[in-house]
Amino acid sequence: MFHVKHFDVVVIGGGHAGCEAALASARMGTSTLLVTMNPDKIAEMSCNPSIGGVGKGQLVKEIDALGGEMGKNADFTGIQFKRLNTRKGSAVQSSRCQSDKRQYALRMQGVIKETKNLEVFHGEVKTLLLENGKIRALQAKDANGHFQEIGASSVVITAGTFMKAVMHTGFDKSEGGRFGEAPSLGLSDCLRELGFDLLRLKTGTPARLLAETIDFSQMEEQAGDNPPSRFSFWDSSIPLPQVSCFLTFTNNETHHAIKSNLHRSPLYSGEIKGVGPRYCPSIEDKVVKFPDKGRHQLFFEPEALDSNWIYPNGISTSLPADVQEQFIRTIPGCRDVKIARHGYAVEYDCIDPRQLHPSLESKHIRGLFLGGQVNGTSGYEEAAAQGLLAGINASLYSQGREPFILSRTESYIGVMVDDLTTLGVNEPYRMFTSRAEYRLSLREDNADMRLSHYGISLGLLGQNERLSFEEKKRSIEVTKTFLKKTFVKPTEKLNQLFASKGLNPMLQAQSLDSLLKRPELELSDILQISEAAPPHPLDQQTSDTVEIEVKYEGYVVMQAQEIERLKKLQTLTIPKELKYGVVSGLSIEIKEKLERIKPNTLADAAKISGVTPAALSALLFHLRQKPPTSEATC
Repeated sequence: MFHVKHFDVVVIGGGHAGCEAALASARMGTSTLLVTMNPDKIAEMSCNPSIGGVGKGQLVKEIDALGGEMGKNADFTGIQFKRLNTRKGSAVQSSRCQSDKRQYALRMQGVIKETKNLEVFHGEVKTLLLENGKIRALQAKDANGHFQEIGASSVVITAGTFMKAVMHTGFDKSEGGRFGEAPSLGLSDCLRELGFDLLRLKTGTPARLLAETIDFSQMEEQAGDNPPSRFSFWDSSIPLPQVSCFLTFTNNETHHAIKSNLHRSPLYSGEIKGVGPRYCPSIEDKVVKFPDKGRHQLFFEPEALDSNWIYPNGISTSLPADVQEQFIRTIPGCRDVKIARHGYAVEYDCIDPRQLHPSLESKHIRGLFLGGQVNGTSGYEEAAAQGLLAGINASLYSQGREPFILSRTESYIGVMVDDLTTLGVNEPYRMFTSRAEYRLSLREDNADMRLSHYGISLGLLGQNERLSFEEKKRSIEVTKTFLKKTFVKPTEKLNQLFASKGLNPMLQAQSLDSLLKRPELELSDILQISEAAPPHPLDQQTSDTVEIEVKYEGYVVMQAQEIERLKKLQTLTIPKELKYGVVSGLSIEIKEKLERIKPNTLADAAKISGVTPAALSALLFHLRQKPPTSEATC
């Protein structure tokens, strides 16, 4: 029998969002309960056993900078690390690691078990109980089938893909949010009764293959970076052995096998009603929507060091088991493959995230927060970032403190939450660097410089992290000053360096700062030709930040000015009662969008697709002609 009956914060769900929410709340000193239907599945990697990726790596770095756990957990359990987009600009470079699936979950479970102020309850939440429009308690059924009422000052729902979840393999379907696990059946009905608008979305996963039945010699080996780069800014290491993944492709025979059986696909027969992710489509979607492509890229990735299961990244599917067997065996190296588990799709309920404040608190139920795939997102990283924010704000709410909100000008987390709460979703939301207008300022390397002061003030980062943060900040500033003030004259050694880089000889003295702005030169080159050394020794992370900030200084300054302009737009509120039909200079399409979305400020209006600068000017002119009666004015 569970005896403790009241907690400051109760987190529902033990996935990536739930872990970050519970840890953040507990680390901030609030009594926290994590409710999960299966404690052994806490932090389970339901689909691809990897962390990071383009846009996603930035989220992991920001989680770490704020004091979350995902980055450290990825470091300690990663078995292949890669930097992506290294041939492109620093704004779009991202980190990714292949994780040991078992070790990732086990380590996170250990962290949760050892965290003060945090307890785990094995059960399922059925009902939320309110009093005067705010959370009072919840009713849960424990592992023995007994119902219990647990008091709560605030609740964080991180139900993932489990609310009324149904799994599809061909026309075979069963209830469940993940293979072998039951769905959450009461929670979405409860949310609907409380006035939430719900959506139906879909995600999917590929078959798992037995490694010993695959001929990897027919594939291209993909080794990780050597040395690997850590996610965490703090005290972590990469202790596990590093392994290779393998690249291969589908072919015409693969596509023919899929096309010949589309009538047996629940996705194309209408059996699946939920909307799937546009940017991570099933293999049947790829074949149908890209008929001109003769092949699709696949990565065969190991699930764990002590497992013989291979994750074939790129062939997520809900086709029948026999069709999966047929088309997978057409892939090079897979002629004699054996399938350990067939792929399947999951349909599940989520909420319309426009019903949330930027703090991820419900707009009409005080003390109720939601984070992760329950808000219509896709991916571990998006879920964890929301869970962290929701957990922070649930803790602050229970303490009677003001909410913590990140803006899109300072973080990818802010971009994502702003997109969700302002624009909503019509498909599972995935983070990309292209979603961030100020991505040159929101890089991986400077996530700590942007956000760690928040983590320190919230109590999520300790004394050691504070000292490390302050030392790095000081080192960056001192080094940049050193580069501006240190000049070098033309020398034979320097001009030999220039010649090796394809540059003309230097004719007059220049500062190290101006030399570093040349794209052909790196900071290591500059320091070699200088007789003086920087006042502070530089580690690789600090060196990377200094180099990027010097090279892109002009662009960063321009972006900072644009951010200031946006901040001014955020102070210009739009009255809720404004009828956009009477605003001169707006197209019918823009009027309809503004009327439907109801932006709170001109900055919100500027983010809406299709709202042009001219439309913003027309709206601003209208507001100045007829000033709003609210406290803010133009």
